[in-house]
Amino acid sequence: MMNEQMEMGFEEGKKLQEIPDIQISYKKTGDPFVDAGGMALQYITEKFPEKNIMQLIEWAAKVYVEKWGGKLNSVFHGSPITHPTTPNNQRIPKTIEAFNKLTKELNEGYCRYCGQKAFLTEAGREKSCLVGSGAFVNFHHAHEEGLMICPSCVTKYFFLPFALIQMGNLSLLHTVTNHGEEYWKRKTIFQNLDKISRNTSDSMLKSEIKNPSNAIFSFASELINEFENEFLNENLTLYHFTNFAASVDCSIFLIPNPVFKFLSQTLKSVPRQWYKFVYQHYHISGAKWDDATNTWQKKGNQVTEDEYQNNKNNVYNALLEGNSILRSMTRYYQNQINRDIGLDSRMAIYYAKEVLQMTTEQIAMIRKIGSKIFDLMEKGDSFKKYMVKLESTSKAHQFRSALLTIIKRNYTEGNEDPIVTLEEWVNYLFPDGSYWGEVRDLLLIFLYEKMHESKIDIDLSDDEVEETTEQEENKGA
Repeated sequence: MMNEQMEMGFEEGKKLQEIPDIQISYKKTGDPFVDAGGMALQYITEKFPEKNIMQLIEWAAKVYVEKWGGKLNSVFHGSPITHPTTPNNQRIPKTIEAFNKLTKELNEGYCRYCGQKAFLTEAGREKSCLVGSGAFVNFHHAHEEGLMICPSCVTKYFFLPFALIQMGNLSLLHTVTNHGEEYWKRKTIFQNLDKISRNTSDSMLKSEIKNPSNAIFSFASELINEFENEFLNENLTLYHFTNFAASVDCSIFLIPNPVFKFLSQTLKSVPRQWYKFVYQHYHISGAKWDDATNTWQKKGNQVTEDEYQNNKNNVYNALLEGNSILRSMTRYYQNQINRDIGLDSRMAIYYAKEVLQMTTEQIAMIRKIGSKIFDLMEKGDSFKKYMVKLESTSKAHQFRSALLTIIKRNYTEGNEDPIVTLEEWVNYLFPDGSYWGEVRDLLLIFLYEKMHESKIDIDLSDDEVEETTEQEENKGA
């Protein structure tokens, strides 16, 4: 049974030969790779309570060598398990020998991962990822041969492959909540051990989605749906990396908390609308989106999601890059008027509130103005006239001019209730720091929703609307 001591336990003057065994701390270090390996080791320890830590290391080494064929160069480049000059029958013994040496090192200090005082060893590429190698000592602090780390972190790193997924390069999802950690544990460690137990495992897990930009949103959706009755205050980071030879690389994909909250609210309220919106924004050569079937069609045949899930998706990329998708939402709502799927403005409201940081008061004011404009259009049966006037604005002054025209028309028709008061205009419609383009797009979305509810059937697609870039919107704010 593994020692339950949670700290490294270093005493001044303690002799090396008195250190009984590698003692593991599962306290979070903040390093995603070490913590993921620790998560895997902790779960495996619970599954094999009769094994001590060295027996667990031997068990993992046998999996790596005998079941996975030593195909771990992208994690432990140059280790006894992966080095081409190490005979197959020596890979496991040499791995055990390397771990036995960890408690006999003479270097004393503080681990660069967990901060614990311990007997240290260098963390070269054979032990950890993305740290350089001993050949480039000037790469490291004080010309050391690598990051100096403790046996506990080396051991946790050794179990990292059980918490990874292959998608071209390797991928690790880092979460900040217990629910997120539990999801990734089920996604990787549970599946790995299940396949190993059934003797069907021949490598680290492989993902069906190879595009990391798309994969992180797939993970987010699965996580949200798995805990559908709970609100998760989460943000996700996907590390897409390799530690192999000269191609060492790491790309980081981040779904920050505001975007995750928007996704969570949307998937729990209007999932069908969200997925239809997203699916329309894949890049598929030679294919066209068919609204009647909600599918991509190519030469008269439906293109399945499996065929395009690795293609570029403009919505996902914009969210990852911090660019607004509200304009794309506006076009989607316009195209869906009187289609089979209901129009629900909540998707846009969640985005405006969580990601664009619009206040509840501003959103409510835009909706209120939208209702008054709709009543005005309905009274005069002039929907297309007003919609084209609002949609065609590509500058801040044009949009404000269009609103003023509508305000004047409301007054000349003798309506006592104004479209908007001066105080509402200044403090709620266009408060300091807001972008006019976001106000325009959300107003249009509310109007499209009202038109859909009232079954107003007009064709707005014939009127080209000048596209507005984010830079133009900011300049005119």
